[in-house]
Amino acid sequence: MDFQGNSTNRKPNWLLLKETVIELLETGKTVFTRSEIVEYARKKDPSRSSASIDYEIDLVTVNSNSKDRYRDPDKLFLYRIDRGRYQLYNPEMHGAIEEYIYHRTPNIPHELVEQVINAFKEKGYEVKINKSIDKPLTPNLVAKTSSDKIGVWIIDPSLPVAEQFKKLAYAIGSGILDRTCTKHVVIVSQTVYNKILTSTREQLAKLNIELKSLKEEKKYTLRI
Repeated sequence: MDFQGNSTNRKPNWLLLKETVIELLETGKTVFTRSEIVEYARKKDPSRSSASIDYEIDLVTVNSNSKDRYRDPDKLFLYRIDRGRYQLYNPEMHGAIEEYIYHRTPNIPHELVEQVINAFKEKGYEVKINKSIDKPLTPNLVAKTSSDKIGVWIIDPSLPVAEQFKKLAYAIGSGILDRTCTKHVVIVSQTVYNKILTSTREQLAKLNIELKSLKEEKKYTLRI
């Protein structure tokens, strides 16, 4: 077998790694070290650098902390057991792929979350925090009365503005698709709120999505 390949038909690193893992499994291994994966992959294609293959391992690992980790399920096939040790990702053992692809690490100040909860409680709502691993369409909080169910999204005001807008777009898209709530409230920083046209906010309101702003002083004040 020719492992060299050629420059006109060069496999992407993720595919080389996938083939590597499959072949390692065929040898009877169920757990592989990072160095074993790199070494075997380079035997298959010596033209690849160890550094590029090592970097790619983080991208194809479902529970990797890399910000560049793939979101395509076909490219996620490793699971990190502990430092430097991996096995083939198995959804029955390790959880559904959606739990990793859509995981949104909570990074919202605790006092802000408490303030939002209290604001809704003062209006007679019972509030539940979504503490489980996030799935698509899942808001941070759900505020309920006997006749109303509101999905509450909190955009962390300490994030860079570009990242806040990215999370806002996700919340709006999820709110449009989710029909389990009567409406969605997205809480954003005053900076983000001011950049959104009034006409846009009015159109969102017609879709049962309401934007609320935070007044940013020494501590955040929710305008609800």
